[in-house]
This record gives sequence, structure tokens and C-alpha cells, in this order.
Amino acid sequence: MLRNTDFNTLFPYLATSGMLLLVTSFFVPIVAIIFIQDWLFFSVDHWSFIRPKAAYIGFGAGMVWTAIVLFSLLLTKVYSEKRDRTYKLTWLHLLFLGLAVILFVCSITHYAYLDEDGVKKNSFWTLSEDRIEWDDVLEVTRVVDESTKRVTAYSFSDGNLTITIPYDSQDYLTVQSIKYLVDTYNWDIVDVVE
Repeated sequence: MLRNTDFNTLFPYLATSGMLLLVTSFFVPIVAIIFIQDWLFFSVDHWSFIRPKAAYIGFGAGMVWTAIVLFSLLLTKVYSEKRDRTYKLTWLHLLFLGLAVILFVCSITHYAYLDEDGVKKNSFWTLSEDRIEWDDVLEVTRVVDESTKRVTAYSFSDGNLTITIPYDSQDYLTVQSIKYLVDTYNWDIVDVVE
């Protein structure tokens, strides 16, 4: 179908879609990640649900990549029509769009949360969840920014696995959850200055 469609038919749709994707890639990821993650992963049992910045950046990168692929499709289509050749790169552009889908899925499934059982995290390039139960935690470290002295992350380790979650002092639920856990389990927190 795409092979036989001429440039003049495709141009308004693909150019408009590409421009919209580029422009909206700066704010749509925030809304999309929050809405989709709440829809897929929300539970009243979560004390704190954390959306790392990489989830938003990855979703925005997927939108930008999709726009680039659409513009590339337009340019290669024009080139093939000017040379009076049949268009043979549909498979390549579909493959590149598949990479954008991978970015979207990895962004949506990138999260961490704290609940009564432990800390759970799904890293960016995985679809499986890592977890450490609170009773198994052997070491807790917090990453402190050297210049601002702000805490930027907490790491929980059970000896085999370490899960690092981003920390924002303005995220009330995460702050309260960590305070409660430190008081309950009497962990000695080690500061790591970076």
C-alpha cells in the first residue's frame, strides 16, 4: 500500500504527524506516563509509586524517533519518485517504527514502588520486576549530591541484589515511607557522595 501511494497523498499526513510529535514530545510524556502507569500498575497497597525521569525521557525519545522515521519516509519517498523507481524501503521504516514501540513499552514499564512487603523496581530495559523484602534488607545507602547536599536516591541491598530508587524530597509519600521504614527497621544509612 505504502509502496504505491504517491508523495502528494502522504505529505500532509506524515508531515503534520511528524511536526506534532516533535512539538508535543516535551509535555505529552508526562501525561502519558502518569495516566498509563496508573491505569496498568496502580494499587492501593503501594505506599509510594515512583516514576523515574528516564521513563519520561524514553517516552519523549520514542516520540522524537517516530517523527524522524516519518520525515525519513517522506524524504526517501520523494527520492524514489524523482528517480522514477519503485519504493522499496517500507520494511526498513516499519522496523524503525518498531524501535519506537520498544522505547514506549520500556518507558511505560519503568517504575519503582514501596509497599508493606518491600521495594520493587522495574528497570528501563527489562519487563521483569526486581524485589527485595524489607526483612531481607542488609544495607541501605543514600546518594547525596556533593554540590547541593541533596539526597537524590536510596539503595536497598540484600547482599545479592541492590535496588536503587530515585528520591525527591518533595514527594511526600516517598519521604514518609522511608522515614517509617528507617524508624521501624533501625537501619544504619550510609551516605554515598557523588
